[in-house]
Amino acid sequence: MAKSSFVERFQEWLSEWDDAKTRQVLVVTLVVLSGLLLGMLVYTIAKYVLDQLFPFPPGLYMVEAAERAELMKTVSGQVFIIIPVTWAVGALGGGYFATVMGKIGQFPAWITGILLTAYFWIDLLHLPSTTTLFLVCPLIVGVCAFAGGWLGMYVTAQKAVKTQRAQIQG
Repeated sequence: MAKSSFVERFQEWLSEWDDAKTRQVLVVTLVVLSGLLLGMLVYTIAKYVLDQLFPFPPGLYMVEAAERAELMKTVSGQVFIIIPVTWAVGALGGGYFATVMGKIGQFPAWITGILLTAYFWIDLLHLPSTTTLFLVCPLIVGVCAFAGGWLGMYVTAQKAVKTQRAQIQG
């Protein structure tokens, strides 16, 4: 009799634990955290550079909504284009790194993308007038995490093929 629900299958998987599962869970956890760290680092550095090039007006967070709207008109439009680009680069790099380091499939990139989305959303809470960016964030990060995972698997597969060719020829 096959287990029909995810919960039942997951409980069965957890009930039989061995060293191989421990290693697999540890590898997934470490590569996801590494990818997350790399993605956050890329985004934080890019955001710092962005803040230096296109600073927000002083006192933006301490004024009333009407004054904030007027101050936001002085903010360069590039800021709201560059922010999603930094998300894309961070998610692509983090997902790629997690996939290449783990060598266990694309799903570490997807988990990294989910965690990066949460990080970017938290960072967006500090920016005014970001409803559009808040809604676009999961799309951008999801696509880039998927692309990073796909690219990581492609590179991993190409390395395996080269290794096999070298062994056959040598």
